[in-house]
Amino acid sequence: MTLSINSRMLIAAGIILFGFLGLTGVTLERSFYANSEEAFKERLPVHLNALIASAEMDESGGIQLVYALPEPRFFTEYSGLYAKIIANNGLVVWSSPSMNGMTIPVSQGLERGVTRYQKMTTSMAEPVLVYSLGMTWGDKQQFKDGYTFVVAESLERFKQQQRAFRQSLWGWLAGVTLVLLLMLTLILRWGLAPLRKVAEDLRDIETGRNLRLQGNYPKELRGLTENLNALIRTSNEQEERYQASLGDLAHSLKTPLSVLRGAVEASQPSAESLQSSIEEQVARMDQIVQYQLQRAATSGRTALMAPVDLAAMTDKIIRALNKVYADKGVVCRAEVEDGLAFRCQEGDVMELLGNLLDNAYKWAEGQVELNIRRDSSVESTEPGLIMEIADDGPGIDAKDVDTVLARGGRADSQVGGYGLGLAMVRDIVALYGGKLSISRAGLGGARIQLWLPCD
Repeated sequence: MTLSINSRMLIAAGIILFGFLGLTGVTLERSFYANSEEAFKERLPVHLNALIASAEMDESGGIQLVYALPEPRFFTEYSGLYAKIIANNGLVVWSSPSMNGMTIPVSQGLERGVTRYQKMTTSMAEPVLVYSLGMTWGDKQQFKDGYTFVVAESLERFKQQQRAFRQSLWGWLAGVTLVLLLMLTLILRWGLAPLRKVAEDLRDIETGRNLRLQGNYPKELRGLTENLNALIRTSNEQEERYQASLGDLAHSLKTPLSVLRGAVEASQPSAESLQSSIEEQVARMDQIVQYQLQRAATSGRTALMAPVDLAAMTDKIIRALNKVYADKGVVCRAEVEDGLAFRCQEGDVMELLGNLLDNAYKWAEGQVELNIRRDSSVESTEPGLIMEIADDGPGIDAKDVDTVLARGGRADSQVGGYGLGLAMVRDIVALYGGKLSISRAGLGGARIQLWLPCD
């Protein structure tokens, strides 16, 4: 099953979020543990210093407390804070009332100034952290005259703090994670709403409720939606052209079919005249069919088309026409602006240039001129492309312009052809939103100028 974009982004963001917050939680927990343990350890020397400050040697050589310890827990039974003083001969000379009936297996007989931290368990199964310091009293420097001062504190409270912090930390992180996922879901839903709108509009087009994408889309999707609309419009126009071409084809074939029927039904037609009529009308029908097919297939210009190299296309057409009209010796001077390309169907530009140059070669006495350039005139409101074809033939009178642009129209019926070339050019130019004009050329013949919009 293919996941939606929303699901993919939500899963990816969730994984990153869980990983980041999980790593943050572990880091905070370890940092709190280290800091709290360090603070816990730092309290024990404070208690021990208070114990040493309160202790004095009595006349019998024993140890007694002359000042009350500032921490009352030393005097509360099983309070979790314990202290005792052990002589290096193993005798406990003093222990806090909080240790009533309790023993802690601490190390004894520490050298003077030696300190030690130890984790132990009391005789009542209570885990404690023990801090011990070895020292001697007064002028007595012998080891046997030394004492070990011991302070111990229960680890239960420390562990309770750890558990409380852990529960609070992960509880808050879980809550933050849920809130962030909810916000992320809402943001993704809002951010991907234009894509859902595109999908809904496409479904409306499929069901026939709309003919194009009509939403107000953000700029990131505007290129996509405009190209889709152009593609839909082109498809609809092409379907309309196919339908129109079928009707035109049926209408156009009526005349040559009637001629053929008349030739067949004529009384005693000669074989030569019948063959001539058949060949002529079959050729005419073939030309009509080819024209209608070309007209139906012409798609117009869209942003999805690849640009066509006009210089290469022009060179190919001129080489072909030089072979066809080799006996006339026509010289064609072609000027195409460097690097000029036109975004269109290759067949469309082939049809445009092919028909116009073929007409120019056909009517020219010996010279044909072709110029293709960008429209750089001041009057132009949008970028365009200009194609000019001129010849030194008889030209086209102004009164005949409409005739030669109509399908089947010919200014001179003595010249071969069916009058479809310029009509096809006119239709293609109109399909691309361009303009066509016919005038008198400087060479004396016809000058046909095309203007086509381009990037």
